Amino acid sequence: MRRLRAGEGGAVLSRPRTLPYAQFLLAAAVGIVTVSIAILEPARLDVRFVVGAGVVLAGCIVMFFIWRAEPVAHTAWIAIVPLADIIATVPIRDAAADVLPASGLLVTFPVGWLAFAFPAWAIAAGVIGTAILPVRSLIGEGIALATPAEWMSVLVLPATMALFAIAIAAIAKDLRTQRSRARKADNRMADALTSSGRNAATLKALLDATDDAVAVFDVHGTPLIVNAAAAELSRRGGIVGSPAMAGRMDVYAADRTTPVELGPGFLAEALTGSYVAPRQVWVGSPGEQVAIRFVVRTVTTEDGDTVGFVMVGNDVTELVHAVEVRDRFLDTVGHEFRTPLTVILGNTDIALATEPVDRDRWERVERAAERLLRMVERLIAAGRAELEPRTGDTAVAAVVQRAVRGPAGVAAERGIEFSVVGDEVVRARIAANDLAAVAEELARNAVEFTPAGGSVVVDVRREDADVLVEIVDTGVGMTTDERERAFDRFYRTAHARGAAVQGAGLGLSIARSLAESNGASLTLAAHAPAGTVATLRVAAR
Repeated sequence: MRRLRAGEGGAVLSRPRTLPYAQFLLAAAVGIVTVSIAILEPARLDVRFVVGAGVVLAGCIVMFFIWRAEPVAHTAWIAIVPLADIIATVPIRDAAADVLPASGLLVTFPVGWLAFAFPAWAIAAGVIGTAILPVRSLIGEGIALATPAEWMSVLVLPATMALFAIAIAAIAKDLRTQRSRARKADNRMADALTSSGRNAATLKALLDATDDAVAVFDVHGTPLIVNAAAAELSRRGGIVGSPAMAGRMDVYAADRTTPVELGPGFLAEALTGSYVAPRQVWVGSPGEQVAIRFVVRTVTTEDGDTVGFVMVGNDVTELVHAVEVRDRFLDTVGHEFRTPLTVILGNTDIALATEPVDRDRWERVERAAERLLRMVERLIAAGRAELEPRTGDTAVAAVVQRAVRGPAGVAAERGIEFSVVGDEVVRARIAANDLAAVAEELARNAVEFTPAGGSVVVDVRREDADVLVEIVDTGVGMTTDERERAFDRFYRTAHARGAAVQGAGLGLSIARSLAESNGASLTLAAHAPAGTVATLRVAAR
């Protein structure tokens, strides 16, 4: 038979009325009184006593079947049982009061039950019923209710029981309030758990749908969330449990052979933010490796406490292979082009030295070959992964002035004002050839993207411990995104593509590589109201 649980509909309000505990406890107390009287004075166990005890026992039987039956919402009628108990305790008390004064307390069981579980009318009826006991005693003694003392003897017990009932009712109300709050809290928690489970399932499905490897760990390195891509990488790299665990793992540096140490040291570095910048590793046994570019971010609370970290990695194997193929292609093609161009230029010099009739044609051939050779040199330079560190002691202004003569001549032809200003004596730690190549590239770019009537100013000056070479133009300018990508290999702006400006998008990339190989920096900034400022900053001598 189904048992009612707290929280099931309106029947929960009536559940205390159907619980037989108070009735069973009253029956136990009556049993103790009965046994005690049977031992002390058996003659007091008269018919009235037996009837009273029988009523209490009958109430136990009735409550047992009510308790086992299907619960119903309306159970106020069960108040009949405790009210009958109040009447039944009268003959028991009459028979035992002289020998066992405590028998007068039997009435507290039904009164407390009424106060705890029944409405006010039932409580009032029970309190009034307790007056039967003193009235019955006075009538048995032939005393009329004429004096205040006689009335007090009748009213003290009901008044005391009324206060007792009020206390029990207050306790019951507080318990119901607490139970209602707890039930609401349980419901909210259940809803929250259900919602959390759904959110977790949604998050897991979302993470599994991405190709990026995502894994979340606590401060001890225990994995909390691992998507499918991360699980596959862990399997491939032999990472059991967590990267914070020591052991043999197939994770290697960029050379694909040097093992990358993980374990506890990795955990400590991850929690301190040492892996904020992207890093690349090779994961897997030799011959089956994949290149992974990953970052690590710590997870912190609003109070600033670190509670874990998250790793996000993506497979860049194809990109790495593509870059390698591209660099090899550029290097091979560049060298294959250089040999025939050297032959062309050599024979052109011989032809020009003999004062040919078609000198203009030979000069055009020479300029075209020189231009093609410069492009080949750029291709070769772009194919190099890194430029070796260099040093020098160069008179900056003199080198820059010679380097920008070509762009200055083009500027004059196009009606662009071109000037070189600044300190004539400053010297810098940079190779002269590299400085000339960077200055020429920056000046050429400035002229190329400045319309007629504009201006290009090359400024050489010292600033604290550095020497600055600034090329300022009033040309078409660049957007923020274009300035950020301008140093990428083969990148060309939308204006350059739309205007069919000649070039391969390698000049600025090579210029920055040359600058950095000399410990210098090369940056681009916007110029107001229009144009661009290119700044080469190099250490002064």
